Amino acid sequence: MIEDSRNGFKSGFVAVLGRPNVGKSTLVNQLVGAKVSITSPRPQTTRGPIRGVRNGPGYQAVFVDTPGSQKPRDTLRSRMQQQVLDSLSESDVVLLLFDAEGAKKGLGTGDRYVARLVAESGAPAIACINKVDLLRDPSEAFPIVEEVSNLAEYEDVFLLSAKEGLNVEPLMETVVGLLPPGPHYFPEGAVTDYPESLILAEYIREKALNVLREEVPHAIAVEIDEVERKDSGVTVVYAIIHAERASQRMIVLGKNGKTIKQIGTEARRDVERLLGTRIYLDLKVKVTPGWRNDPRFLERLGL
Repeated sequence: MIEDSRNGFKSGFVAVLGRPNVGKSTLVNQLVGAKVSITSPRPQTTRGPIRGVRNGPGYQAVFVDTPGSQKPRDTLRSRMQQQVLDSLSESDVVLLLFDAEGAKKGLGTGDRYVARLVAESGAPAIACINKVDLLRDPSEAFPIVEEVSNLAEYEDVFLLSAKEGLNVEPLMETVVGLLPPGPHYFPEGAVTDYPESLILAEYIREKALNVLREEVPHAIAVEIDEVERKDSGVTVVYAIIHAERASQRMIVLGKNGKTIKQIGTEARRDVERLLGTRIYLDLKVKVTPGWRNDPRFLERLGL
């Protein structure tokens, strides 16, 4: 933590909560102005809280992208849900996201459950109705706003498109207005405190999520075994994709290794941008039965 001697400086932690696949990671990336969280059309993409930092004149906002709130069904999901609760308890401001497209027929029990958690936390909260760009008629949002507003008392309610950037900056202005006086928690240039190895693993997992199908994406985990920087200027990243069953391993590999090659090619582009160097990505696929219920393995993944 870096103390700030200037009068009136504001800072704080802003938890971003909501059901799976409501666009939390996309919104965090927009607010921070950099890719700190991976995104995918598939639900349950985010598995652990990821902090993204935005610095501005007189403030530092630390956005905490949390896993989608859901009923725990295994050790992994239990830990994910506990991380949601921990992030909520430590927040100065909360952004609660709802999916406009999904809420046209009314909010679900999951939305109401998360809203209740936020209300019970006592933290200043802003309701964000996301994905309004998918509505055929803007007037379809009005009943959603009314229903959301009846769930709890919010500082404000925003209609957003995190993907398109609609109303993201007005939301940011409202967040800054709610931040308490505080210090610089991170240096000026920092955009995240996520360790390099975990960022690399997440980039690879993002590409795997986008390439794979059916139940396989949620049955895989990515672990960085080693990062070797060679004198030639090339950085070699050794990574392991863990699957739960042999059949899943074959799907990840693909016919003649086509699928794993596609994952590696797409991931390498992002990793090169992150590290600023040429990359050789060495990807292996390993069967690790029951990893989602293995506490020691989850700790190795930072979970």
